Amino acid sequence: MSVDMSSAAIDTRLRTASRLAGSLRTERRLETKLDMSGAAVAARLRTVSDLLALCRALARKGPPPAATGPA
Repeated sequence: MSVDMSSAAIDTRLRTASRLAGSLRTERRLETKLDMSGAAVAARLRTVSDLLALCRALARKGPPPAATGPA
């Protein structure tokens, strides 16, 4: 595989990477790492809700019985 190392090609790759990286300003840094679309936020909320329900179910069930004898 050969990669064009001319200054124009390098400049193009750096500009593309910079554009894809998004804003690195402190107040926008988290947004560049998370998909903030409505569908993605809804999916994360469903996941968190499912995990909360699982934790509550496990808490209702109580701790597992103590192990007895050699395994």
